[in-house]
Amino acid sequence: MGWSHSYYNTETWETILREKLGNRVLIKTAGDELTPKVSAVSAVVNWGTSPKAFVFRNYNHKPGSLSRYAGGSLCEMWQAVRASSAAPGYFQEFPLQSDIHQDGGIILNNPCALAVHESRLLWPNQPFQCVLSLGTGRYDNAKRGPATSTSLRAKISNLISSATDTEGVHTLLDDLLAPDVYFRFNPTLSALVSLDESRPREMDQLLRDTQNYLERNQTKVARLCLVLGPERSAASRTKDWMTKLTIKKQAMRGGSLSYSPLNDRMHQPS
Repeated sequence: MGWSHSYYNTETWETILREKLGNRVLIKTAGDELTPKVSAVSAVVNWGTSPKAFVFRNYNHKPGSLSRYAGGSLCEMWQAVRASSAAPGYFQEFPLQSDIHQDGGIILNNPCALAVHESRLLWPNQPFQCVLSLGTGRYDNAKRGPATSTSLRAKISNLISSATDTEGVHTLLDDLLAPDVYFRFNPTLSALVSLDESRPREMDQLLRDTQNYLERNQTKVARLCLVLGPERSAASRTKDWMTKLTIKKQAMRGGSLSYSPLNDRMHQPS
């Protein structure tokens, strides 16, 4: 790791991203009618005393629709991936213009609530058909410690776990959204797995854990398929087409309604 504060070679990672993704600007992808709305979340660590979420978008919100999260659509695709994957200890943080980005998971390890917020702004008059949240697995070691006091190491570990918790967001959305709308799948793991695990034996165990989880939740999977199966009505498809046409015209104008990371800090907390 040395003085770079990263276990892996960040320059190599950036080279791979540039080769695979090129320098295409996010908003330019909106010109393709088959491209969905996509966002990636990073954490800007030089805005005040605590990290702030930053949303890289391939879309723009309508005038007057103010997101609670800062963001931009004029960044290049590789920059969005690089910024949102700058996990502390694994890769170096990513400087972009005047901002310093780290992996968004340090503050929003479950960005589903953010996705719901962004969707409300994009389609304010449309009810949710389905909100699907896919977790990367959770390991719950239920061993109890002594009922005296915790060590400094345990205190730090608990603080990190609290900051990166995913189940709190799930519990909230599960209470607020209808059961035939909100679905979350998050396999229970038989062992704690590191972020960069790649050993064949451990990967096979992850696969088995996931298969076992899906077998236990067959009814839930079947309900999800029923929700996702019906086609949209002709009126809805026509409205979708008109919206895509408007977005395509915006993209052809060079993203005139887009914002850069410098001037699109919408609703930036102080």
